[in-house]
Amino acid sequence: MKVVFLILAILTSDGKLKYEKIPFIVSSLNPITCEDMFYKKVKFIDNPDYKPGNNQVWVLIKYKNENVFAHFCKDKQGNYVR
Repeated sequence: MKVVFLILAILTSDGKLKYEKIPFIVSSLNPITCEDMFYKKVKFIDNPDYKPGNNQVWVLIKYKNENVFAHFCKDKQGNYVR
């Protein structure tokens, strides 16, 4: 078994960038991808402010009620993981 970290890039309500590091235990018997980890931790919600042509996205990705705009995964040694 090994530990892999899902790192979420989050835009806070005051416009600042922060990273959330979420550990996952991965084994060869229970393989999990970075995408699987991502989908287990975030929620997709409809953007209530979206209207066709207003240049906003129609869906928001949320983690603890904050907007996620990117993600990646790394192991304990800092190597990127798929």
